[in-house]
Order: sequence, then structure tokens, then C-alpha cells
Amino acid sequence: MLKKEYYILNVLRGLSALFVLFYHFFVFFFAHPDVWFVYLQVEPLELPQPFYLEALTDFPVDIGHLGVSYFFLISGFLIHASLQRYDSFKAFIIHKVLRLWPTYFVCFALGLLSVAFFNYLLERPFPFTWDHVLACFFWMRDILNYPYIDGAVWTLEIQIKFYIFAILVWCIWKKKFLDKVCLLAVLLSFAVYGVYYFTQDGDYSWFYLVLLARRSLKFFMLLLLGTCIYSYFKKEESKLKIFFLSSILLLCFLSPLFSSPSYSKTVSYLLGFVSFFFFVHFYAQRMKLEGRLGKSINWVSDISYPLYIGHVLPGYMIMYYMIEMGYNVYLGILFALIYLFPMATIVHRKIEIVFEKIMPARPKSG
Repeated sequence: MLKKEYYILNVLRGLSALFVLFYHFFVFFFAHPDVWFVYLQVEPLELPQPFYLEALTDFPVDIGHLGVSYFFLISGFLIHASLQRYDSFKAFIIHKVLRLWPTYFVCFALGLLSVAFFNYLLERPFPFTWDHVLACFFWMRDILNYPYIDGAVWTLEIQIKFYIFAILVWCIWKKKFLDKVCLLAVLLSFAVYGVYYFTQDGDYSWFYLVLLARRSLKFFMLLLLGTCIYSYFKKEESKLKIFFLSSILLLCFLSPLFSSPSYSKTVSYLLGFVSFFFFVHFYAQRMKLEGRLGKSINWVSDISYPLYIGHVLPGYMIMYYMIEMGYNVYLGILFALIYLFPMATIVHRKIEIVFEKIMPARPKSG
């Protein structure tokens, strides 16, 4: 099994979740309150400015987006093996839905319950409409142009679109899949940029879909870089071809085809790609996770998905409530962490593992 063959992926997956968790709780919460106040629709608060905040925000590497880059690259790395294993459109989609949606449903529901509970304690109404909530539950929030409720799941929304894109290409062109999927992603990026360029000054109700497509295709480049790394280490393509395809994808990722992120985000994504290649190259098939350290790494890796998608809503609500009640914000962070790790462990054991058993391994058809 690929996950056992590349133990380094467990390390990077666990690190990714911890990086994002650290960033959201210790940096983003303090640096961008204007953003998450709007997400949770809560009253603004005067937040203390941690002594370390300026140093971290001025640092050229954004640790949160470094973690995000690993999530995307790991997903891209594993996609080809998943397509080979679940060969048909139906089998692949069922696999991904059962793999992702039940855990997402439970974590998002728990997050909404935390919002409802703490708003009740603060004598405030539940802030979200049911159509907004349902759009999030069924991964249609961005397509229907609803604002975020949980800003952490934007990566999941992009990954889902990538999975659909990848399986469609796979069903049509299994032969030379990597060439075709990269070429189509690049051509779509140019086409969407053309639509954006000629319609950006117009008042079109559908223009947000163009912006959504640009953003999604940008991260398709990062996902496909992970796919290229997989093909390189599996020796499915020549080194020259992989170098050429990777160079094209990187150039597109950094080009004006997409909106330019901040300098620190760009550096973080590039560092993520380079370090991911380095770690897989030097540690794949050579690392064994043994002893207490190995067990701890595997545990964090196992719970990384529910930890990632389930930490923002309850975590921020706990922290916000503690500040409202006059307590130290770091006590709120401590309580949030005390809730999150057991929650993620229980969801992994009772939801993820159960649905993995429901969807047994399927041999490649035909």
C-alpha cells in the first residue's frame, strides 16, 4: 500500500495539520480578526497583541501556507494511485465521497453546535441561515457564492474539484494521463484568464465563478506538481519529461494567469514543493516509524483530516468566549486544544475507519 511504502507522507501529513493549527490559533486569530469576526458573525473584540506576532508575520515563510502546500502535494502525489485502484468514474467518486464527506459532515456539525452553544451562552441568535449551512454541508458554498463559515475548508473545496477533473481526464485518456491532465489544466488556465481579462471591468452576476475558477486552477498546478513527483519516483515517466512538466506547472503557478498571493505565501508554496521533493527523495522507502515517536507521528497523521477540518469553528468560538468572559486568551487556546485532539481521535476511529471498511479495496477493472 502506498501509504506504507512512503512513511514520510505520514510525517508530512501530521506536520501539515500541526502547522495549520498553530498558524490559525497563534497567528491568524490575532493578525486577522477582521476576517474571522465576519466568518463567525460575532461582535468585534479588542485582542491582545502577542509579543511574537510581528516577528512571525514579517517572517518570509508563512507556516500555515507551508502546511497547506504539503496537503495539496500529498493529495496530488496519491491521486494517480487512487485512480488506478478505483478505475471507473463511479467507483472513484464513491470512494472519495465516503473517504471525505462523513468526516467533514461530523466535524462541521460539531463546529456548528459549538457556535450555537456559545452564542446561546452569550444570549445571541444562531448567526447562519439554513441555506447557507446546507450549501457548506454539500460542498456548494463557493459555487453558490456564499461567504465562508469555516475558512479552513477552502482547500477541501479545491481538492474536490480537482478530483472530479482528474477522474474525467482519466476516464477519457488513461494512456499518457500525466501529459493530458497537465496540458488540459494549463489550457483551462489560459482560457479562464482570457475570460477574466475581457470581463473584469463588466458588471456580470457570474463573474465570481471566473474568480473561483482562477483560484481553483492555480492550486491545480500545485496538486499536479505532487502528481509529477509521484510519477518521477515510480519511474512512470522519463526524468526529462517530469522536469519539463514540473517547470511548466511552476511557471503557471507563479504567472499572471492567477492572482498573485503575498510574498510570504509564494515563498511558502515554493518551499513546500522543494522540501516535499527533498523529503520524498531522501526518506521514501527508507524511513520506519517505530517506538513512541513513531506511534505519536502515526497518531497525528491518522487524525490529521478531522483535526484540520474541525479545528476552526469550535476553536475560535472557545477562544472568543473566554475573552468575552474576561479570561486570558491562551487559556482559551488550551481549552480548544483539550477539546480538539480527543474530538479528532474519536471522529477518526468512529467515522473515518468505519467508512473505510464500508468501501473495500477494489481491483483495477478490465
